[in-house]
Amino acid sequence: MNTLNRLFATFLYTGYFPIAPATFATAVFLGLYWFLPAGDWLAHWAVFIATALLAVPAATAMEKKAGKDPHCVVIDEVAGMQVVLVGAQPTRVGLAVAFLLFRVFDVWKPAPIYRLQSLPGGRGIVADDLVAGLYTRVLMMVFAALTRSFGHF
Repeated sequence: MNTLNRLFATFLYTGYFPIAPATFATAVFLGLYWFLPAGDWLAHWAVFIATALLAVPAATAMEKKAGKDPHCVVIDEVAGMQVVLVGAQPTRVGLAVAFLLFRVFDVWKPAPIYRLQSLPGGRGIVADDLVAGLYTRVLMMVFAALTRSFGHF
């Protein structure tokens, strides 16, 4: 297994966190997004597209090594949160609500998210999180239209 692929697929090894690695990796991504100077570049269109495209082969390679949909692969959560945040200007409250909603959709997997995870290889690993991100983004757009406390989505 290529070290660079493992570093990417596990989002800087956060996927090896012993408790809820997907939630932990999402929280780390949001921390970088919020606290890094100009951290919003992590949710820029170009970065999102590159992440989504590279996540599929990275997840596929990890799956071949570690088995079906390994828990250590969390780059799909990062790509899903990028869907939520690309071009957005969230407040802290908006970011927290987006985090919670994304995790709910990712765990709950309402239609068609559940079916997407059955796609072969990395496509199934990544696709369900992209749609969970899309569901979250739509709800955040509605919430942001109702109140400014969430920011702009």
